[in-house]
Amino acid sequence: MDPGLASEEERSMLKGGRSFISSPPAFSNDAKKLLICTGNTVSVFSTSTGLQITELEGHTALVSSIVIAPASTPSSKILCYCWTASLDGTIRHWDFSVPELMKKIDIRFPIYSMVIPSLFIQSMETQEKTHDLFAYVSTAEANQQDKKPNALHGKIRKCNLTKSRLAGGVTLAETPKPEFISICSSGNYFGIQDKRKIRIWNVPAKDSERHDIKKIRLHHTKKLTTLAFHPTKRIVAAGDVTGRILIWRGFGNRAFSLSDKRIKEALTSNDDDRPGVRGDDDADSCTTWHWHSAEVKLLLFSSDGAYLYSGGKEGVLVVWQLDTGKKKFLPRIGSPLQFFTTSLDPSLSSVSCADNQIHLLKMPSMEILKSIAGIKLRCSVPEIKGSCSGFAFDYTSGLVAVCAENYCIQLYSLFDDREISQVQICERNHQPGDELTVMVTLVALSLDGCVMGTVETRLPEEGIGGLVSLKFWTRGQQNKDFSLSTVVYEPHRESDISAIAFHPSSRMAVSSSYGGDFKVWIRNHEIRRKDQMLQKTGWTCHAVGSYKKKPLTAAAFSADGPVLAVAAETVITLWDPEKNVLVAVIGDSLEPIESLSFLGKSEHLVSTSRGSNPQVSVWSMSKLSVSWSYKLYAEGLDLWINFALCNHIMRKTISFES
Repeated sequence: MDPGLASEEERSMLKGGRSFISSPPAFSNDAKKLLICTGNTVSVFSTSTGLQITELEGHTALVSSIVIAPASTPSSKILCYCWTASLDGTIRHWDFSVPELMKKIDIRFPIYSMVIPSLFIQSMETQEKTHDLFAYVSTAEANQQDKKPNALHGKIRKCNLTKSRLAGGVTLAETPKPEFISICSSGNYFGIQDKRKIRIWNVPAKDSERHDIKKIRLHHTKKLTTLAFHPTKRIVAAGDVTGRILIWRGFGNRAFSLSDKRIKEALTSNDDDRPGVRGDDDADSCTTWHWHSAEVKLLLFSSDGAYLYSGGKEGVLVVWQLDTGKKKFLPRIGSPLQFFTTSLDPSLSSVSCADNQIHLLKMPSMEILKSIAGIKLRCSVPEIKGSCSGFAFDYTSGLVAVCAENYCIQLYSLFDDREISQVQICERNHQPGDELTVMVTLVALSLDGCVMGTVETRLPEEGIGGLVSLKFWTRGQQNKDFSLSTVVYEPHRESDISAIAFHPSSRMAVSSSYGGDFKVWIRNHEIRRKDQMLQKTGWTCHAVGSYKKKPLTAAAFSADGPVLAVAAETVITLWDPEKNVLVAVIGDSLEPIESLSFLGKSEHLVSTSRGSNPQVSVWSMSKLSVSWSYKLYAEGLDLWINFALCNHIMRKTISFES
């Protein structure tokens, strides 16, 4: 959609649906707030209610890092200060209690990750009075035109936050791509994973622009994916692509402890008592644990260092006892894990999941207290007919219904930018990584949002056993939750359903199929029996129609309901839905029509088609001919036609960007 087609007010209303998991969140010092990177902004949520409190606005690109400044005293005003970094090349200092921007630093390089070790080595008040404050940032070159296979586009740089500039000439490392920086909670060490090795730097107590920071490397045989530092000891853990966790103990005991003159001699000396350590790596031992079946996505030590948390594709949070290797689990989270974040309150942590959801956990029981859910993306599904319409809109309340993972429909408010509820379409004990056998392919909402239609498809195994189910759901008057009203198995024999459309005013719906027929469904009224018990009645088939045995690919009711438009491949058939009589046929388009929608209460009908000749066409119902068409690949037509096309048709000024 061309952003210019919608007014400023319309664009501001439809801004919901940002990612909550692009970067790790951060707890405030009192653990009452959770700061989350949400696109170009930082959203501040209450940990007690799970609702958004305020927002830090100013960055012009994705926010990549949040660093909370520690409080020097429990009542210190610095309790609400933080630093943020962004791909816009700026670092910003905020008082997020107001919220207010305190300082802006432009380094002119996209920042993918940032740590500020000296915030934790000494108190903030001491740093401000006696020493400059330094950040270490993972950046990308502003101009990445070099396409050579071994080109190094990522750099670890040093930035003087006090003087608002990069430390001149200080580049700690170059990598093929920008890497995430992990830091010890004490601020003494930070590091990155770089292919099959870990790079670790020792931060001096009194950092300066000219200080030569000490570093070591630890090696592995597989690509490393994440790392974590022990809070008090020289222990570092790393996960790899095979699901293994490696724990190096006593790293840097020689390089970081000895004088510069003795380091080389110590590193080259023979030391056979270093089990698991490769080559001349500077560590006392290396232990390997293996439970995960795929790459390890998160690692974090507990605040006391007694436990190590890990997670990945399985959607299970594993808690390892560091001394014994024993483990316990928080299973059935339902989505691959991305980040695990602890707070200064030992009873509160959070886990970020790949389904754009953050769970607040009560520790150490790991009970889920609250969930902060963003809009969920559709899970990856096999390419089958009818799998492209996994969302629907309720314009009266600003809700979008999305086919999400774990066989559920998420109802998300675009106006409030938060999840309202979820509807479990079919009960399946699905675990991430399991072979997909059932998928929700279609969802549709009635105009008033009180009725929902869904289609679920059980995939055949070796060509046998496929099943298509059409379900109708009714929203309750009190709790506003959807309950199942009717299930129709194989409503169009063994054919996939291409569309569901609801009548705008009466309890009527239509389903069309690629098998060549459509069915009109009506909902029977609820009746009371003699004993005054409410007897629920469901949806029944009212009529069946077809057109020359062609696959029917889309359907839509007119705004007031007397016309039903059904696409038969490249033509549009117009029907009287009450009498099930064919009224007219209009067309023809170059490619099979994929979606139909009437433009509000106007006389215009919009069709879209894809393929080698994608096209958006506007048809006049009074003339039964095309008004105009444009070669355009369109997706999600219902999201913007009422705001954009209708306004511009009235003005007779159509503007598109292909």
